[in-house]
Amino acid sequence: MNEVTINNGFEDLGIFEKENNAWVSSRTISEMFDKRHDNVIMKIDEILKTKDDFTNLNFKVSEYKDSTGKKNKEYLLNRKSFALVVMGFTGDKAMNFKKMYIEAFENMFNLIQTRIMSKEGYKIMTDAIRDNIKDAKFYTYSNEADMVNKIVLGMTAKQFKELNNVDDIRDNLIQDKLSNLNKAQILNAQLIKSNMKHTERSSILIDNFFEVIIWVKIDI
Repeated sequence: MNEVTINNGFEDLGIFEKENNAWVSSRTISEMFDKRHDNVIMKIDEILKTKDDFTNLNFKVSEYKDSTGKKNKEYLLNRKSFALVVMGFTGDKAMNFKKMYIEAFENMFNLIQTRIMSKEGYKIMTDAIRDNIKDAKFYTYSNEADMVNKIVLGMTAKQFKELNNVDDIRDNLIQDKLSNLNKAQILNAQLIKSNMKHTERSSILIDNFFEVIIWVKIDI
């Protein structure tokens, strides 16, 4: 299994991110658990006869095109609706897949939450720049972001995007990198509020994230 990011999700299990939640298609469930998709659809339709907050929040109707180009219905399930649908699936193979999916959903959920916190951490840092660095220019924000990214990732955001051919950093980082990025942003914000100079802050950030940057060249 590849290292999991928001962008690639748990590819082996078909779990992906959508609207800050982890989802899996009813088609994937039918394939993984050796069930006919129409039977899985019937089971979900039966559950959805009870329309309440749970079903509204945890099931999404979607569609896909088959080999002939015909559009067919499918459902997207998150970790709660998935557990409900597969509850009655029996056998050793089904039990093993249940365990795998429960763990994968939990890991994907944690990754998504870390991505959210990282975005909030960036705002905390930019707010600190705005409120504490006198006459901050537009490039002041990019300089601070570059410093943190170089320390945590070994490169700037622009370099990361070009190297990996992606449009977004956070959607393409593994859990540990996302977590460290968030911690570094928040620590930098605290240091900015203490009126510490850029060079002093970079030194402290390097000291705190030495284990992360031991294998990269830092050029701040």
